[in-house]
Amino acid sequence: MITGGTQTHLLQVLRHVDRSRFTPHLYCLRDSGDLIETARALDVEVTTYGMRGSLRSPRDLPGLLRMVRDLRALRPAIVHGYLLRGNFFGAVAAKLAGVPVVISSRRGLHRPTGLPEWFAVSLTNRICRVITGNSPAVIDFTRDVEKPRGVEFVMIPSGIDVSRFEPIPDRSLRDALGLGECPVVGTAITFRPRKGFKMLFEALAELRQHVPDVKLLIAGANRFSDEAEALAARLDLSEAIILLGIRDDMPAVLASLDVFVLPSESEGMSNAILEAMATGLPVVATAVGGNPVVIEDGVSGYIVEYEDYKALADRLNRLLSDPTGASEMGSAARRRVVERYSAASMVEQMETLYDRLLDGAASGGD
Repeated sequence: MITGGTQTHLLQVLRHVDRSRFTPHLYCLRDSGDLIETARALDVEVTTYGMRGSLRSPRDLPGLLRMVRDLRALRPAIVHGYLLRGNFFGAVAAKLAGVPVVISSRRGLHRPTGLPEWFAVSLTNRICRVITGNSPAVIDFTRDVEKPRGVEFVMIPSGIDVSRFEPIPDRSLRDALGLGECPVVGTAITFRPRKGFKMLFEALAELRQHVPDVKLLIAGANRFSDEAEALAARLDLSEAIILLGIRDDMPAVLASLDVFVLPSESEGMSNAILEAMATGLPVVATAVGGNPVVIEDGVSGYIVEYEDYKALADRLNRLLSDPTGASEMGSAARRRVVERYSAASMVEQMETLYDRLLDGAASGGD
């Protein structure tokens, strides 16, 4: 339960699920995680198991056995796993505890690596009844790569709390950073290569030839990686980039931006994009995963090919040089998220799936 897209999604589920019908209980492999207390604050019981989440170490076996014991005592109707190791340990524990409905989820385009991961994925897929995915691209990728047999795929798009992310003017962060009226592009990434920081930095260098005073705000990291720092220095970007660290005030961060950008090499369906669009921001994102499904190219944002930094710079320049057009695009983005990607709609679809599977389990059917 560290800050991330999957964890944010899960908090939305816990926040919106109908408590008159479902009682959520969160099982975490590890004891640490900055969002564990956030989950508890939602009146969710949380149990942690002191595990490393290793697929090789026998030291995680006691945690798995305690999980089996706890599930037998709780007797839940459904176990729904998240992330590769959570899917695996949750499915195995649920099977041993006799839980009637087991679901695993996929939220990105991540190919298993090494024999332990392939074993974990294969066994999980044998146990679970349904695999949920948050975009058609994720489901197609999982079906093609993992090739599970006898398991149903269900697509439930990501959703966000649209009432929390509204297009309300807020200059507090701009004023605190002394940004004044300069153009501001923002993103929420870490400095892992697949997050696309190289493409982003190259696009920023290109953009500064047309918009020399532009600033790039990065939420999610409070220090550069060695590679990112070297690249920023080589491109003379050090003064143009501001690292915001991990934030719990993303509505205020987004309100300070003119444009949001996501340069990832791979995505399932990005919560960050949905939050930016709900705030009324035009978004420029790479043509990966669920991005082209969420963003109507040229209507609610722009889609560019991964690594094409010149196209990214061009689209950012278009938006920054045409505030009226950017505002219209941001309004279209807000409407699209409200209509299709709200947290309430996402959880309603999940509850419908749960009801169907429970009815099938009660009747002894598939």
